[in-house]
Amino acid sequence: METKKKKSVKTKAKKAIVTQDNRFVYAKYDMNANEMKFFMWIVAQLNSQRDKFFQVCEIPLSEIFQMWQWENGRIDYSYCSQIVESMVRKVYIEDFKLLDEKTMKEKSVFQAMPLFKFIRYEQGQNYVTYQLNDSLTKYLLDLKRDFTQLKFSDIQQMKSAYSIRIYNMLVCELKQNRQSLKMNLSVLQNILEVPKSFYEWFDFNRFVLKQAQKDINAKSNLVLLEIKTFKTGRKITDLEFIFDYKNNDKRIAREQEKQESFNKALIKAVESYIGKSVYIKGYGNLICESWNWENDKKERIMAMFLHKETDKPVGFLVKSFKDINSIQKAKDRAEELFYLDTEKVQKAIDTRKQLKSGTLFDKFYKKV
Repeated sequence: METKKKKSVKTKAKKAIVTQDNRFVYAKYDMNANEMKFFMWIVAQLNSQRDKFFQVCEIPLSEIFQMWQWENGRIDYSYCSQIVESMVRKVYIEDFKLLDEKTMKEKSVFQAMPLFKFIRYEQGQNYVTYQLNDSLTKYLLDLKRDFTQLKFSDIQQMKSAYSIRIYNMLVCELKQNRQSLKMNLSVLQNILEVPKSFYEWFDFNRFVLKQAQKDINAKSNLVLLEIKTFKTGRKITDLEFIFDYKNNDKRIAREQEKQESFNKALIKAVESYIGKSVYIKGYGNLICESWNWENDKKERIMAMFLHKETDKPVGFLVKSFKDINSIQKAKDRAEELFYLDTEKVQKAIDTRKQLKSGTLFDKFYKKV
């Protein structure tokens, strides 16, 4: 009988859909991973299109434990009591700027609402009773537009609450046909309500971003391809998430087309330097001779140079246009050093004049 219950909850979890207003996705609420899953599971039981108000509901403890994927029949009633006690203090927070129509000046708005009207667990009972706060109706019920839906199963195995929150944001953007999300670092930290110990970039990146990328890529239907960083001075101030659905044929074809286009532009840029002189500290004067692929995957270009005095080959990897800029700087430096040597400049001018007049060819043929 217990096996049937487990199977039914597992099936229920696969079918459970969490629907929420987009404002709720970017709101502030501080929860750990189990609290987040507990709340999302409750939201998934709602019919966001049909329900008009929140009813008093009961959720069996066995369902909660299986939703958390506790194994070996683990039952911890004291922990469940702690979750209930913790959830009663959770609030939904909107923290934003608003333009005052009278003064036409921007003002701050801070609004907080408890998530539950009440939540109750009685010792000896095998269920939790709850009712969501009516203030949340516009965020979770009768949703017709600007809302996000996600499968509960896509967050069920995530280890971090921050991963779940960031996943919610990415799904929200994908539903609006956007595959990137740029956000100020401080704003994101504020929304996630990370502790002050995570404000430093090293800790935030290690414990929040890297874990989110690991959770999302391994456990969900999305792939977080890249997290770009942007600096103001030396400090990282903004992030950009690049993401898409997994196993998306269009995405794969688009990425291949994008890579091919990028490679063509990179090859064209490298070829424009063939025959040109460059000066690289530690190597001296070089001349760009050719290019080839680093390996069979054709991911990176190897620009080949020859040392002007020894003819010794020197190869440099070209992965992006930053590397092209480095080659350009090396070319500019070679020109600068050339024009500082007046004897070489005069010799080049004389050679050019002789080529124009034909005297250089006359001397060559007389020697022959």
